[in-house]
Amino acid sequence: MGNLVEQLTTSFVVGGLSLFAITLGFFAVHYLNRRRQMLHQERMASLIKGLHYAGVARDVFKPRQESREHLLSGLRWLFGATGVSGAMYGYQSFQPVADAGSAVGAALIGLIPGAIGLAHLLFSFLCSRRRTSAPIAAAPGALYRVAQRRY
Repeated sequence: MGNLVEQLTTSFVVGGLSLFAITLGFFAVHYLNRRRQMLHQERMASLIKGLHYAGVARDVFKPRQESREHLLSGLRWLFGATGVSGAMYGYQSFQPVADAGSAVGAALIGLIPGAIGLAHLLFSFLCSRRRTSAPIAAAPGALYRVAQRRY
């Protein structure tokens, strides 16, 4: 009887989680479709009224290039990895049949976020070293004004 209850519980948990994931996916697709339709309707309404539709600025989609932001992100990932590894090590070491090998094996899950944190730190270092100054652009009439002052 206990085995049957365990199998039913496992089946219900897996089915419930699968149903949740599928529902979340359908909601995301439906939301994105409604958002795309709304943006299209706004664009068409502004064109009909003779207005210019600005939409979303292109600067929003530019990736961050600041080394400080990558440094902070890398530190967050590393501290998160340390926390996850410590929690998993502690959980496994307090089990009734505690084994040092299983505790260390459980702590290895922190390697993935730790590697992401190290990649952010490396990228932060590379961005700070690669910082180049942008060429100074002259104002459109600046050369003309300089030429007028000479004569």
